[in-house]
Amino acid sequence: MPDSLPAYVKIIIFLFLFTFLFSVALEKPIEDITIKSSLMRRSLLANFILIPILGMFLIWLFRLPLDISMGFLIVAAAPGGLMALHFARIAKGNLIYAVGLVFLLSLLSVLITPILINLIYPSIGVTNVPVLQIVSRLLLLIIPPLLLGQLIQNTLHAIVPKLQKVTSLLSIALFITLTILTSKFKTLDTQILGWNGLAALITFIMVAWIIGWLLGGTDIANRKVLAISTSMRNVAICLAIASSNTLTQEAELTIIGFSQLLVPMNLVFAIFMSRIKPTPSLP
Repeated sequence: MPDSLPAYVKIIIFLFLFTFLFSVALEKPIEDITIKSSLMRRSLLANFILIPILGMFLIWLFRLPLDISMGFLIVAAAPGGLMALHFARIAKGNLIYAVGLVFLLSLLSVLITPILINLIYPSIGVTNVPVLQIVSRLLLLIIPPLLLGQLIQNTLHAIVPKLQKVTSLLSIALFITLTILTSKFKTLDTQILGWNGLAALITFIMVAWIIGWLLGGTDIANRKVLAISTSMRNVAICLAIASSNTLTQEAELTIIGFSQLLVPMNLVFAIFMSRIKPTPSLP
């Protein structure tokens, strides 16, 4: 496994997530937040059932070697990538739904992902995943900026519009900085992945977009969010599983390679999605 990220990169990750979630909380009061249960059910179906099935199908279709297959499967079984929040904003998706979905997927993936992997690939033997540690960090990362944003929105109405705009721009600047910095610590090893491994990863992301879009319902803003969130997998959970279990270098490099493809592909997809406007309702 590669060395852990330097402290200054971790600080930037924290600042990015804090400013983004804070700006989202300034946009809408908690009492106005409603997410249809049917939409959440479809979201869970896509991420915990259909996407792992897609992963197994692509492993068979592209005849991936066993070591690459293990890394590929871990990625397919781990939803909840936090960076989906930023891409949802670029795509002009429903940010309230995005925050609720990513938070739920991140929490559930800590519990469900190891079970899925053990069911499909018992030989991996996923054990010793620090569930409580990951969940507590996730709660500390997400809850404070949301509560602070709501507090300011309810008490300091005059400054909310300007503050929301500033924090939104700041989160974009931090995201660009983060992307540049992390590119120095992750490399896409195409020689180890091979053409079929690289093609499988790209196909996985593109088909995940389609699955999320089709299950997102009639609201275009929700479709954008589910398409992006379904393709963005939880690399942090993947690396936690890899670090606590005996995996080959090829399996670990598959996870890292996937994380390198996620950002540029979803950035292009989000920009394209931002041009799609909601269909006006008929009078």
